[in-house]
Amino acid sequence: MNKTVLRAYSVHIYTTIGMVCGFFALAAVYEENLKDAFFYLGLSLFIDGTDGFLARRFEVKKYAPRIDGVILDAIVDYFNYVIVPVIIIIKFQFLPTAISFPICILILVASCYTFANVNQKTKDNYFNGFPALWNLLILYFYILQTEQIVNLFVVIVSLICTFLPIKYVHPLRVKNYRFLAIFLFSVWGITSVILIYINSKEFLYQSVFWIWVIANALIFLVSLKRTFKF
Repeated sequence: MNKTVLRAYSVHIYTTIGMVCGFFALAAVYEENLKDAFFYLGLSLFIDGTDGFLARRFEVKKYAPRIDGVILDAIVDYFNYVIVPVIIIIKFQFLPTAISFPICILILVASCYTFANVNQKTKDNYFNGFPALWNLLILYFYILQTEQIVNLFVVIVSLICTFLPIKYVHPLRVKNYRFLAIFLFSVWGITSVILIYINSKEFLYQSVFWIWVIANALIFLVSLKRTFKF
């Protein structure tokens, strides 16, 4: 096996490490360590955000054709973006207990539609409908410390948006605002890590929190602009 082929298959291995991160996240959930669970989900998110670039860089389709990287990526993503977050929702009671299981079943089913939707992305690489980012949604619940009824409302709205032609900005691949998107998501990622691991009573927390809020608002505005094309 020459170096070119080895590099190509190494990208698939790199993608698969995301599944390992998801397993460690589940282990952290079992130990009721939500911060570590978010850490491993964050690692899987980073891998998912970079493996596509590596796949194109090393021409994986040409030199490692026996493995379908798209299918592999979808398997890993469904586990990390849907299954692990659903378990976290139930374990840490982010939703009212009485309806937690039915809502989580709806999340699993709606996310199957998302991953199987052939029109999941627009031609300019925006997500079409809510892109099953349940891992990010529970992060918002954790950082904002929202009430169960608020979480329920947000989840229901997100489920509905799964089937609506609402556009969501991709962190790396959108054609317009690409560098802005990369910058905003980088700021979002760094501030999210800080907010997870430092005490909310510290002065630094408040400063970082508002930077995080602004980054979220700008990401939302870019998505809104693409949705309504204004």
